[in-house]
Amino acid sequence: MATEPKTNDIERSFQDIPGDKLTEAEQTAFLMDLGWHKGSNWTDLLKSERILIISEAGAGKTYECRTLQQALWAAGEPAFYVELADLSRNNLRDLLSHDEEIRFDAWHASQSDVATFLLDSIDELKLSLGSFEQALKRLAKAVAGQLGRVRVIITSRPIPVDEQLFRQILPVPDEPDEAATSEQFANSAMARRAQKSSEEQIARDWRNVALLPLSNAQIKQMAIREGVDDPDALIADIRQRNAEEFVRRPQDLIELCVDWREHRRIRSHRDQVASNIAVKLKPREDGREKVALSADKASEGARRLALAATLSRKLTLRHSAEADREGDPTDAPLDPSSILHDWTPDERTTLLERSLFGFASYGRVRFHHRSVIEYLASEHLLALRAQGIPVRSIKRILFTTTAQGDEVVKPSVRPVAAWMALREDAIFEEVLRREPDVLLNFGDPESLSPAQRQRSLRAYVARHSAGGWRVLASSLPPVPRHSLINLSISAGSSIA
Repeated sequence: MATEPKTNDIERSFQDIPGDKLTEAEQTAFLMDLGWHKGSNWTDLLKSERILIISEAGAGKTYECRTLQQALWAAGEPAFYVELADLSRNNLRDLLSHDEEIRFDAWHASQSDVATFLLDSIDELKLSLGSFEQALKRLAKAVAGQLGRVRVIITSRPIPVDEQLFRQILPVPDEPDEAATSEQFANSAMARRAQKSSEEQIARDWRNVALLPLSNAQIKQMAIREGVDDPDALIADIRQRNAEEFVRRPQDLIELCVDWREHRRIRSHRDQVASNIAVKLKPREDGREKVALSADKASEGARRLALAATLSRKLTLRHSAEADREGDPTDAPLDPSSILHDWTPDERTTLLERSLFGFASYGRVRFHHRSVIEYLASEHLLALRAQGIPVRSIKRILFTTTAQGDEVVKPSVRPVAAWMALREDAIFEEVLRREPDVLLNFGDPESLSPAQRQRSLRAYVARHSAGGWRVLASSLPPVPRHSLINLSISAGSSIA
């Protein structure tokens, strides 16, 4: 059994993903539904021989894998961390340091040691389906004849073919490898029988797990580590602002802590989204960008893509020819070249490789959060309005009349309309008249002016008081309780 690793002071949890839920493994809400109480730690995971970790960008997979390798290495175990993109182009030995190569050779010559290989998809956009397969084949070649003595941990995307290739190229042998000596064969067989007879060591050979979002206790621990001197005040403000979903990933929490240290409060949702976009549109820190792209141009391009994605209802964007492999025309990604037709190919690639976008599947990227798409789409409509586009043209995008004669906000753009209403009076009035619920359910209700808050609440009550809550619940999700409370308090008067 492996030495129990102490990877860091915040022990993250993992949860098994049902086989039919792999594609949902990057959704924070889905992961939170799995719950923390049944989660596994690294000690539990290391009882398995093949582990696929599926979680979204910024969840902390790379940090966890690097620190696990360091902990195992310090304990004297053969443990090797390799980036999948590098392994797809180089033999394993060429990626090992001198000390690592010595330990690798010692493991290879041993009779019973188990080596741990951590293959991380840190630079996902460099991987194609072919290069992912090639990386696995290079590892299989390096450990040929010793598959029964290796533990392989891969961080991956929620793509079923990744799991299929993993199982096909790096299987767990049912019996000791043919290349083993008679002594190795006997030792391995005995070890397997001992393992299967010990209840403490019973574990599945294969595990597909997700790295769970940060729990409330972990949020506090990480806030302290990030220099927040009053973490309880931060957490109280997070709850009051109903901002928990924006702090479950370590990367997002780190950014929020930086903002907290400067402002000593969690700013409005609108400010948080705008700040998050500005940070994620900055040039990559590694400096590996095809061309220079100014902040203004990057913002303009992101706005245009967000509006196009919203109106076309396509959430993935084409990054490379690899996107065409999937072959389903009904699921074709949005092609940025048709939207940013006045940009050079290198400018488009540079934008799509900034952290505002995340890996979706081979050759495709997507905006990292739905709130970002909705906010940016509204910002582009506002920019068009400032350029002289008539408001009636904007209204045709946002509003419609049903076959029954009801004047409504188009369901697919309700969040966009709510964001626009904060800054465009004509849109606010139209939403208020048609569906005041939209002003309370979407965008940032707390950023409405006091007068707008009062009018929105009165219109909301007038619309639904006759039928009560049951009528509202039959057509739309109920307005969040915190929105009604915060808005009614800040309105400063009765809404009756």
